[in-house]
Amino acid sequence: MLKVIVADDDTMMRTIVKRTLAEIPGIKVIGEAVNGRQLVSMVEELEPEIVFLDIDMPEMNGIEASKEIFDINPKIFLIFATGYSCYTHEAFEVYAFDYLLKPFNLTRVRQTVERIKASQKEREQVGLSRSGGMLHCRKPLKLRVSSNEKTTFIDIQDIILITRYERKTIIHLTGDNVVQTYEPLQQLEERLREFHFFRCHKGFIVNSDMVMEILPWGNKTYLVKLANTKETALMTLEHSKEFQRRYCLENN
Repeated sequence: MLKVIVADDDTMMRTIVKRTLAEIPGIKVIGEAVNGRQLVSMVEELEPEIVFLDIDMPEMNGIEASKEIFDINPKIFLIFATGYSCYTHEAFEVYAFDYLLKPFNLTRVRQTVERIKASQKEREQVGLSRSGGMLHCRKPLKLRVSSNEKTTFIDIQDIILITRYERKTIIHLTGDNVVQTYEPLQQLEERLREFHFFRCHKGFIVNSDMVMEILPWGNKTYLVKLANTKETALMTLEHSKEFQRRYCLENN
């Protein structure tokens, strides 16, 4: 069951979206928000997989709210449902899965949800690879990260991906190990720049040696399958081109 939050300051529009979603199996609306700030708090508390949100909302607009939501969970499906066609570029800059214009085409809403369900199923079917790539280092090197008063030393070649979740940075390692830190992604990106790590998305850094597949995922976005983990990452269209140029052999 995929959990959904609907955010719009217009009661009638929230009702229309909820009624449409109620007809789709496997979907459950777990909350409604009337402004962007309330939406961010609800996402943090209720952990939905999908958010339908308007752009023009009080206190915090949909674009600003989506940026904070991605800091909580970069894998969330954001669907902008709005009367403004002029914000399409801004919406997809924050990795919106879709952009629906009011008045809604209800068939389009259902199609979007079905695409999400198919994408979620693909994500859940990601299996473990028996072997992954190794960084080409002469000897193991350590990455030092701090969390509160604790310092952890990580073998760099064990890092699979780095992401954000609940406003913390999560480092996924081989052996299903996880290290948490408050160090921002940008700072870790700079520290790992000389190794084979690639910032493929606002919310993800991946070990390029661990990338196995990239699959279509939403609008101008790809799902990244990685070795030695069930976790996945997201990669933008522009970054997928850069990744292949930088790390892949050209076809003859």
